Amino acid sequence: MNQLDVDDGGGDLEMLRERLFNGIQPQDDVNETPASRGEFASILRHLIRSGEIMVLNYESYTHHPLPVIKKKPNLQRLKRNDIYHSTKRASGQCEMVKAGENWKKPKAKFSMMDMVTQRQQGLGKRKGPFMQSDKCRIMNHFRPNTFTDTVSSCGSKVFCGRFTCNGNRFVTASQDTRVRVYDSSRSQYKLMHELETKHVAWSILDIDFSPDGNSFVYSTWADALFISSMDRGMSDNIHSLYLSPNNRKLGVFTVCYSSCGKHILCGANDGRLYACDIEANRRMLMAPVARFDTDVNSVGFVDELSNIFFSGSDDSVIKLWDRRCMNETNPEAVGRLIGHYDGITHIDSRNDGRYIISNSKDQSIKLWDLRKMSPSNIRREHIHSIWDYRWDDVPKRFFNITKSLKGDTSIMTYRGHKVQKSLIRAKFSPARTTGQRYIYTGCGTGRLIIYDVLTGSIVEAIEGHHDIVRDVDWHPHRSEIMTSSWDSSVHRHTHCSPIEKQEQRESSLIKKTRRRLYNPNHPNDTGSEDDDDYDDDDADNFIIEGVENLVLGTYSKKKNRKSDFVRGEM
Repeated sequence: MNQLDVDDGGGDLEMLRERLFNGIQPQDDVNETPASRGEFASILRHLIRSGEIMVLNYESYTHHPLPVIKKKPNLQRLKRNDIYHSTKRASGQCEMVKAGENWKKPKAKFSMMDMVTQRQQGLGKRKGPFMQSDKCRIMNHFRPNTFTDTVSSCGSKVFCGRFTCNGNRFVTASQDTRVRVYDSSRSQYKLMHELETKHVAWSILDIDFSPDGNSFVYSTWADALFISSMDRGMSDNIHSLYLSPNNRKLGVFTVCYSSCGKHILCGANDGRLYACDIEANRRMLMAPVARFDTDVNSVGFVDELSNIFFSGSDDSVIKLWDRRCMNETNPEAVGRLIGHYDGITHIDSRNDGRYIISNSKDQSIKLWDLRKMSPSNIRREHIHSIWDYRWDDVPKRFFNITKSLKGDTSIMTYRGHKVQKSLIRAKFSPARTTGQRYIYTGCGTGRLIIYDVLTGSIVEAIEGHHDIVRDVDWHPHRSEIMTSSWDSSVHRHTHCSPIEKQEQRESSLIKKTRRRLYNPNHPNDTGSEDDDDYDDDDADNFIIEGVENLVLGTYSKKKNRKSDFVRGEM
């Protein structure tokens, strides 16, 4: 994006405002040149980024395939790192069997029946009960692989959807300024509260919960954060925590509670990271992360100690900060991670103090070891980018990058999803149920994508949404993933066996055929009076016949109208 000089561009901005508000389009200028079109686009981007104008809607969604990745993942760095072996152990992939008095690797493939038999006979490693790694290995065979049902359809873009720490509440935040709280202690997801918010400009951009789950904080296009109780019913109880920025209208894109619940981090569109003290009701730190015209899109803590935190911004650099050795007069990062070709959209910590992942507009997720920072003398290479991820098509060069940036210390790169339109999130799967074997992310194609950490391959690409999936969250105790999309819906995804999938297809076929049979206004209906001669038993017989033909991969070749009718529905 072309950078604008604010002092020299003031007249251009005022001229553009006047043209926009008067309904004058660029093509209305008969003297327009390619240079003037580029200038118009640059000024328009500047106004959108500054929050002075908002994009209310994008072009209508069309189905997009996943990108074709020609290059196989490079596993050399990953296999040399501790995370490869620790993930295998935690997820039960280093399974050993007893042979006499010794343990050795099994020759046969994984068998759940054998595991249960060994447990019953007291032959397992714990002489009975499953170890945690055994449980994770079993659960990973039942990872979510299909869209199950729609939990919410609110009529506006859903930006955030997250579980509380204990998994008993699922909370969504959407463009209609409402925060919806669902009971997720079971799989019914009943709506408990629909909370009103205040001071929301355009949309709620991010949300996070206090460690006890009793309150939450949300951010928007405003110079403050807003804290509220989870169980309140009125917006009068919302507390404002002002950031006191030094310049223009603020857009706070990311917000995060500390593990102690006393501090909140956030990042904004002025290139700064803010830290606030909730009890003192004041901002205690304002650190410049990047240039003043660069968005800070993600902040968070690397572990539960809340001493070291990270930031990711549109300059594609991840920075590490230690609050024990910094203050507002000398806010210096303790390390940098360089490797992405474009801006960071989200960062997630493994919560072990060592590893994080970053999702980027360069259409990749990178896995980082925080013990291996980029050299301090390495400067980020300037990558000239002429595309805008909010509305442009993704440049094809991003999907098959062959050269790593100088100073790239990432240990693994995952490619195969799309990052478009918004700050799409990517996260580690839960340690308790999966051993953090997977990385899962939203996608610009409307899919839920699940990567295998150990191989870099996509193990699930679940369809169901009709617009981008912006936020994803895996239940901490159950094999369920919730996806929040700009198609105004929230979906639940669970495991479905091949037999269950076949039963679902057959059930769907029967329902469609019944509707077709008993609906006289169906567009393919011939209006024949012979239809009145069919009774319910005949209808059921023809439905069953159609299902059997579908399963066998053949169709009835009968010439009568009934079989032709069943064939038409196939």
